Amino acid sequence: MSFTMDKNKLKNYRLDGLGDPNLFHDPIDISEFPVDYYVDALERMKLIRKAEEILGENVENGNIKCPCHLSIGQEAIPVGISKFLTKDDYVFGNHRSHGHYLSLTDDVHSLFAETLGKVTGSSKGMGGSMHVIAKEKGFHGSVPIVSGTIPISVGAGLTSKIKNEDTISVSYFGDGTVEEGTFHESLNLASFYNLPVLFVCENNLFSSHMHINERQPFDSVARFANPHRITNVTIDGNDLNEVFNVAEEAISKLRNGEGPFFLEAVTYRWRGHVGPNEN
Repeated sequence: MSFTMDKNKLKNYRLDGLGDPNLFHDPIDISEFPVDYYVDALERMKLIRKAEEILGENVENGNIKCPCHLSIGQEAIPVGISKFLTKDDYVFGNHRSHGHYLSLTDDVHSLFAETLGKVTGSSKGMGGSMHVIAKEKGFHGSVPIVSGTIPISVGAGLTSKIKNEDTISVSYFGDGTVEEGTFHESLNLASFYNLPVLFVCENNLFSSHMHINERQPFDSVARFANPHRITNVTIDGNDLNEVFNVAEEAISKLRNGEGPFFLEAVTYRWRGHVGPNEN
């Protein structure tokens, strides 16, 4: 896949600087896309943020018993990508997937019900926070096993290709996932068969409580796509325009048979690994 977006237009930033709000507070240019794109995105990001704040409060007061991995601070990534997806696409999440789920469904009721173990939950109350699903909206599930859904997303991409559909597969994962063997095997297969898979690494710089500098020799993970000859780009995942621009072009090319694509969206989570604490 040839990527035409001018990479020189992307911001130059230190990956470990994204946790500093004093470095990134410029107003967003809302002239790049239709105004309704931004209005819709703002509403969805606010919905995800408020829903997760409520989840955090209920974990803290004991109403929710299951583990809840919050994605507060990472909302722009799934919201920006979902703008260019359809209900016929195949989207897969991980243990931190409230934002992925809500960006496609807006269904806070089924999410809350799931965390409370109610039959009205997205998984009938059997899965909890880390097992949400809404196939009718294109979200085909999340699991807590690190890298567990990546090979499944590759299989979904293969399905699209065999059926000659213009649907694509999206795989969301964190920076800790790139240390798993299935991640590399999946990239190899997707590249070899030229599958319509969008690999999205939400690099929030932490795997559980360990900073990426304590685990890897370099803080960017897009480099892992190079040996597999997969087109890749690293962006500021907190910049909605960057997410819009890259997602729109990458998804369009994937639908036209030019795949796969690797997007590293650098971000920061403002809560601990699990639960509402700011650790």
